[in-house]
Amino acid sequence: MGFGFKRRQNDERVTNLQNMIYREMYMLIVGICAMSILYKQFFVEGGTRHLWTEVIILVASSVFYVGRSAMLGIFSDEVEMSEQSSKLSFNTRNFVISLIVGVGISLFFAIVNSQKYADSTEEAFTFFFVILFGSLMIYIPVLFAIMVLPYAIAKRKSDQVNERELEEMDDEDVR
Repeated sequence: MGFGFKRRQNDERVTNLQNMIYREMYMLIVGICAMSILYKQFFVEGGTRHLWTEVIILVASSVFYVGRSAMLGIFSDEVEMSEQSSKLSFNTRNFVISLIVGVGISLFFAIVNSQKYADSTEEAFTFFFVILFGSLMIYIPVLFAIMVLPYAIAKRKSDQVNERELEEMDDEDVR
């Protein structure tokens, strides 16, 4: 309404269809970035030097989505809807996924490196257990910090926003 502009009415059906298109577009971009990462990792020489653009796109879009949904107060609503259709809570599911991925990465590194660098069977077992233990000590806490802590922070912020909105609505009802 400000600056002489009229606020136009939006059709809810059109808005929902636009949101569906944006959601599909986001999934397409994530898929393209993931395929690009896999292609560059396995078929392009140079290691991880060429992956930064895709990683930045994936991380930045995820951080933006979680942050924005927490600021709008819809993150806790999304979590609640997800928990209604699942046997595990969102937090438990993130914890289990971070544990499984951490163990998987650790096992992968332990197997590959013990086969690649060991000269004897005894040395292979030693390498395997040392690398497995070291990787577990690194990857499980890192994945926990990446998957569980941002969820807890976003949920708390979203709950605060929802609480503030409810208080404002109560204050308006009293007047």
